[in-house]
Amino acid sequence: MAVGYDAISVPPRSGTLGDNVREALSGLGDASRLRRFPRGVLEKLGKLGVLRRRWAGPHPGDVLLGVSLAEEVAASAPTGIAVGVSLHTESVLSMLHRFGTGSDYLADLRERALDGTAIGALAASEPQGGSDLSAVRTLATPVAGGWRISGSKKYVSLGAVGDFVIVLCRLADGSGAPTRRLATVVVPLARAEVVREHDKLGTHALDTVAVEFHDVLIPAEAMLGRPGLGLANVSYGLSFERLAVGAQVLGAVGHALGLAVEHSERREQFGGPLRSHQHLEFRLADVLVELEVLRAAVHHMAGRLMAEPLDRALVARIAAVKVHAARLAERLVSECLQVFGGAGYLTRETPLGQMWQDVRLARIGGGTDEMMLALVAGELRGAAEAYRSAVRITA
Repeated sequence: MAVGYDAISVPPRSGTLGDNVREALSGLGDASRLRRFPRGVLEKLGKLGVLRRRWAGPHPGDVLLGVSLAEEVAASAPTGIAVGVSLHTESVLSMLHRFGTGSDYLADLRERALDGTAIGALAASEPQGGSDLSAVRTLATPVAGGWRISGSKKYVSLGAVGDFVIVLCRLADGSGAPTRRLATVVVPLARAEVVREHDKLGTHALDTVAVEFHDVLIPAEAMLGRPGLGLANVSYGLSFERLAVGAQVLGAVGHALGLAVEHSERREQFGGPLRSHQHLEFRLADVLVELEVLRAAVHHMAGRLMAEPLDRALVARIAAVKVHAARLAERLVSECLQVFGGAGYLTRETPLGQMWQDVRLARIGGGTDEMMLALVAGELRGAAEAYRSAVRITA
């Protein structure tokens, strides 16, 4: 049995949010053994008012609170739980908050999601399309009073425990033929068929399932946002999730660093504590340096997201932070694992190996590294005037 988070002394963090997170995570036992997301965590956060505080006021709410929440949870619980909290709080609620004002049906769902009594998921990727969301085949066909949803989605996290799912689908015309237009609709998960619960390399506390929709009828009011803007709607929600990934890395790696530093002070080697060997202490100091730079980037982007419209340039810069954080996560947790030597590789003695596997998801979930770099590359601009004045290339 792997060493669990409940076997680790996590330093208390001051502040109301830290208290709320600790209360929400209480009673989980050995959280590292969970194989399904504990929906009670979101229910408690809703009851404590954290979700409403996150989305209080004008759009996009308190983004700084959102990233702080992601960091706090990731510092105190397995990454799978942190990812699940951010999926609901950032991806799902951002879309409901922005696009869920068009009907009483969606307004009621948003209120229940803010209370934590209705937990949402996002279904975008399909077995054939993967990261190419423009190629979705799940079809929304117009019928009297609403839509008929048919198709399949491969990666639906929170799909085994959630109450509803936001589905990216292709619109059909009146004859049932697919069009080029995409849309987002809300489907009760009770009406979807879970065909497989994936066995993943890490983030075991986050259930991820494959689902199918067999002619599921939903009311017209379940359309989230304007028909034809489905890809933009999903991109909008994913930007909040991507920023939360950076915050999750801060929490997870900060937790790993705390364990590594403590071990370096307790472990005696070559006549003294490991930390007394300068080369090792400096390696740990480097981890802290990287975390502080990442923290500045995450909080800077949170501030921009609160002050500026989410245009293509800002989407790309959030993607840049996400891909940078995801790459850092693997390397920095690996550095912390290295301090433990052989014990770090033993799952019964330290949690570092599982943490390393967990943070690997950051390079895939919410958009792969390659997708993020494609967004960033779209914002590359040459410096024509500076080039003309500074570059002298001869024949």
